[in-house]
Amino acid sequence: MERGFPDCAGCEAPCCRRQFMEDDEGWFALADARPIYLEAGTDVKVVGWAKRDDGRQPMLECQAFDTAHLGCTVYDKRPDHCRVYDCRDDDPEEWQARPHCDLARHHRMEALRARKAASYNVG
Repeated sequence: MERGFPDCAGCEAPCCRRQFMEDDEGWFALADARPIYLEAGTDVKVVGWAKRDDGRQPMLECQAFDTAHLGCTVYDKRPDHCRVYDCRDDDPEEWQARPHCDLARHHRMEALRARKAASYNVG
């Protein structure tokens, strides 16, 4: 892993599970985002809110993310913004401050999965 950049090997897709959507025209409301996901064969749910000067901004979780296998279940039909987004293109300084890309949590989860797998193989 290159210092200052994400460890992508076991990414838990925080960008799919805790995202604020925006484009050149502004932030998306749930009513704006939901049709994009429904067209792809999945849905989103609100998992949090951010207060903005123009109201509340929903934090969305895509329901297509398979947490057991760490993958997208609608990958071939995923929305355009999912196709073009790559967190490695973000400013590393900005990225390090983002709660959605928590490498320490990722490493704790990786260790937990390894312990779980080892316990299944015992006996």
